[in-house]
Amino acid sequence: MKIFRIILLVINLLLAVGLLLTTLAPVVPPSRSILPSLLAFGYLPLLVANVVMVVLWLLFGKWHFIWSVAAIALRWSFVGLFVQVGGTTKVPDRDGHPQMVIVMSYNVHNFHGKDDRASQTDTNVAAFLELLREYQPDILCLMEYSPTNTVRVTDSLTMLGYNHYYGAQGSTTSPSGTVVFSKLPITYVKRIDHNMLLTELMHDNQCFRLCSVHMDSYALDSTDREEIEQMLHGEMKHESQTLDKVKETVRKHESEWNEKLEPVVSESSLPMLLAGDFNDIPSSWLYAQVSKHLNDTYRDKGIGICRTYNGNGFPHFRIDYVFHSKEFQTLSYKRIKTDISDHYPVITSLELAK
Repeated sequence: MKIFRIILLVINLLLAVGLLLTTLAPVVPPSRSILPSLLAFGYLPLLVANVVMVVLWLLFGKWHFIWSVAAIALRWSFVGLFVQVGGTTKVPDRDGHPQMVIVMSYNVHNFHGKDDRASQTDTNVAAFLELLREYQPDILCLMEYSPTNTVRVTDSLTMLGYNHYYGAQGSTTSPSGTVVFSKLPITYVKRIDHNMLLTELMHDNQCFRLCSVHMDSYALDSTDREEIEQMLHGEMKHESQTLDKVKETVRKHESEWNEKLEPVVSESSLPMLLAGDFNDIPSSWLYAQVSKHLNDTYRDKGIGICRTYNGNGFPHFRIDYVFHSKEFQTLSYKRIKTDISDHYPVITSLELAK
């Protein structure tokens, strides 16, 4: 029994240290050290494991639970990134909020559905249009908008009132990739790169900026998913192709932020919205950098545990966001469950202060 407790204590200390090291993820750039960023993916499992350790030591009547208690207390601030209470999904009446703007951010994955089947495109497009009729967003920030379906979908969206649209790729009449559709007039457009689009819109004689982005993807395939399953079962390989892909992507996010997004966000003199598929988790370095400038609508009005990736693999976290500057107030937030894509759409209502 004594040997068992010594082994348990060693495991406990490793879990506590691992949880504490996630503290470094928001402050240590991935280019300097990738370890904190990788540990950030394990924040929730490490948190749960430390809670289990507290329970075990209490059952044994030993004081060693203090290690996990200390680690949990020091990392408790991260919990709000993954779980929220007191928010609302209810969109208020427009009559009482004349400056309200409803924004939907959605990686539609070429309308191939959760299981990436091109044969389901027509069905998924129809479901997507029905979704818009139900929720009536003013602005759509879409990623992986496929040019093979663009003409038909664009025509349908125009009929629904989305008369203003631009894409980071494609022509003006046939946008693709990262696309903004809007019922509000778009007065300015800048293509930051092939996956990032900056627009300026008018609402009741007020101008604001909206930047729609699709950050670099992990591009994990079936082999990577199999390797992740092996890792979860303790069968870690010395040379991991999947781990290399994750490392490379996280580092790319750092350069994308520093070179392209940060100047747009920090130098804006107008009220700002930033929405899209960031392919990074709330405990990441990237999220911390964005949060220095903008507020997260989920943290404002979200409720419950929110996961926005709907695919069969990594990362099963919230990776799609709508951020806002201080001139906006979040009124509601909702993650919509649907299998139209391998992501879930998020929709939020915000009010622009006069």
